[in-house]
Amino acid sequence: MGSDAHSPPKVGDSARSGEGTSCWVTPITLSKVWSLWRRLPTTQQDLLLAALIGVAWFLALNVISNSNLRPANPSVSAITGVFLIITVAFGRRLPRTTLVLVSVVYPFMYAAAGTGLAEQMGLRIFGQPRISDAALQSEIHLVPLLVVGYLAAAAGVRRFTCLFWTMGSLAGLMIGLPAAVAIVLSQTSGITSLRYRSLPRDLASLYSYVDVSLFVFAEALTCGMVLLGANALRRRKSLLVLEARNTELVRLRAVEAERAAAAERTRIARDLHDVVSHHMSAVVIRAQAADRVADQNPAALREAVRWIIASGKEALTAMRETVRVLNTASPGAGAETAPVPDLADVARMGDRLKAVGVDVTMNLPTRRRELTSATDLTAVRIIQEALTNVMVHAKATAAQVSWQSGPQGELLTIDDNGAGGPPPVNVLETAKRSETGRGNGLTGMRERAMACGGTLAVAAGPLGGWRVQAWLPPQK
Repeated sequence: MGSDAHSPPKVGDSARSGEGTSCWVTPITLSKVWSLWRRLPTTQQDLLLAALIGVAWFLALNVISNSNLRPANPSVSAITGVFLIITVAFGRRLPRTTLVLVSVVYPFMYAAAGTGLAEQMGLRIFGQPRISDAALQSEIHLVPLLVVGYLAAAAGVRRFTCLFWTMGSLAGLMIGLPAAVAIVLSQTSGITSLRYRSLPRDLASLYSYVDVSLFVFAEALTCGMVLLGANALRRRKSLLVLEARNTELVRLRAVEAERAAAAERTRIARDLHDVVSHHMSAVVIRAQAADRVADQNPAALREAVRWIIASGKEALTAMRETVRVLNTASPGAGAETAPVPDLADVARMGDRLKAVGVDVTMNLPTRRRELTSATDLTAVRIIQEALTNVMVHAKATAAQVSWQSGPQGELLTIDDNGAGGPPPVNVLETAKRSETGRGNGLTGMRERAMACGGTLAVAAGPLGGWRVQAWLPPQK
């Protein structure tokens, strides 16, 4: 056991440990570097990238120049590197200026350094040039034109403008190189001309050095880079539009959630109002009547107390069922509903008013059915609320309830002989919900009817009081 504790780790274990460490460290490091890079301003990104490209370019050029791969004319590669650095550093911030500068100046500098024209003018650029022919020294020297075309198009410069400058610059470079060599040859004599003895002196023969297939390929490549930059711009704009739309959708979703929450709060308040108000109103009125006759008729008092106890229990049971449904409802689960009333419950509403001194005549549908649809439940709640108003506000002694059901829909009519007389004109428009709960009755009935696609009207009734009439569309 002791030897195991001090034994050296196995080779396989260390290898697996190293693999696990690299698998964790490398992604985290790259992620941090990328996150840090994204947080940098655009200017710093461009300058840093240009510096890295410059170091890599000239370091590679130095290594190649000291090997068997030494180019025939290193000065043109140095020119290419300088213009590539300028393009990357300023291409995104000054796209048009950089496009024109690189397209015009780069071909001239390249031809001057690569053909000896600069030497003939007295300028020694990056040392003594050595010309090998009258053509492009390397295809990699097209990089500044390719990069500037891409960056300009991606920055918003029109594609035609980018194509005009970049493809025109390439054509000028390919066509201008033999012309520059011809100028050099015409100005050289004596021993200096030995450097160019392998080249013909007439311009027509010098153009035989131009590779037409390479020229066409280079122009097509330049055109492709410009179109690729334009596509990058289009994708970036599309992404911005999608982000804006996503932000708007999030905002609309929040607004819709608030609206749904408000509607749900209204529904809960309406259900609790319907459940509690009807029962408690009857209890209060019966208790007040019992209090008035308590001394003269103790038996009536006891009867009223028993009725109040039964009605109170019924109200508490209904309220508890409603609260239980609200508390147990959870997203994703089956929506639990409160106990569904039936026509017998509607009839008991009339009996409840009779107990407090209002003679109610009920004309309900004769056929037996379950009141499970939204239309039926709305009809029950409207009748319940209308009878509550008769009991509490109308001071009526008689009321009539009619529920006519047919193919055209449900027609509800509640009349009373209230002492207050007919309702005011436009009573539904003037009824407003208040924080104390007053005004919830008429407003709640109208909202329930409209939620089902129906209508509700309040007018003078044939019994001398109010008539509440609601039409609800046929059940689907």
